[in-house]
Amino acid sequence: MKNQNFSYKHLKNLLEIGHEIEFIFDNVPYSINNLGDDDHPNAWVLSSPDDNIYLADFDDRKGLFASLDKIIIKEKSIEEIIDQTLYDPSSLTIF
Repeated sequence: MKNQNFSYKHLKNLLEIGHEIEFIFDNVPYSINNLGDDDHPNAWVLSSPDDNIYLADFDDRKGLFASLDKIIIKEKSIEEIIDQTLYDPSSLTIF
C-alpha cells in the first residue's frame, strides 16, 4: 500500500471491516488489534510494549471509533499521528 494516501478515515474504514493496524510513533511500536486483554477477551485494544488499552468490544465499532478519537499519545491524537504522517511510514502494517 502507498502510505502517502493513508489517512485516519482510511484507518477507520479498515478497522470497520476487521483489519488490524501496526505503526511506530516516536520509536515505539503501536498496534490497534482485536486480541483483547485480560478482562475483555473479544475486544479492540491499543497495544504498545508497556500497555494494552481497552478500546471497545469487538462488535462495537461505534465505541471503537469514539475511543480512538479520544486517545492521546505523547500529546498527539491518533488522527494527528496518521494524517500528519508523524509515524514511521515504513512501519505501517495492515493485517
